[in-house]
Amino acid sequence: MASHLRVVPRSFQLVLARVRPSIASFAPHPFNKIPMASITTPAPGKHEWLVVVPDKPGTKEKRLEVRAQHFAGLKPYIESQQFKAGGAVLNDKPEGDNPAEFDWYGSTIIVVAESKEEVKAILEKDIYTASGVWDTENALILAAKFAFRFP
Repeated sequence: MASHLRVVPRSFQLVLARVRPSIASFAPHPFNKIPMASITTPAPGKHEWLVVVPDKPGTKEKRLEVRAQHFAGLKPYIESQQFKAGGAVLNDKPEGDNPAEFDWYGSTIIVVAESKEEVKAILEKDIYTASGVWDTENALILAAKFAFRFP
C-alpha cells in the first residue's frame, strides 16, 4: 500500500503526516530511539534565541586577557538556566585545547529571553563587549524552536 505525505495543520504548526486511504497517522519522529535531553518549553512570554557574536578583528589577546572575567559573568545566567548552551566559535578546527592557539571567530549562546532587545542588553553587559572583543553590532540573534537536544 503506497503512502503519501501531506501537510496537516495542528496547533498553528505544520506537521507532516503519513496518509493511507481513510487512515491518517503521524509519522514516527526520526529521533525517537536516540537518547536526548527533553525539550522544555520556555516560560510563557519567553523564547529561545540562537546568538552568534563575532569578535572584532585583532582582539585575540584581549579576549584571552578578560576570559576569566567573562566566565565569572556567565555564572548567574548558567545557574538560572537562562543560558542553555554556549561557547567558542572558531574559524577552523583546533589542533589542541590551548585557547591561545585557537583561530577565534567569536561566541555562540542559546539564551532564554522575552525579546531580541533583552538578548542585546545581556550582550552589552558582558566584559567581552565592554573590553572591545565582541562586535555586537554584527551579532546574529535569531528566535529558535529546537526540535531535539542531546544530553
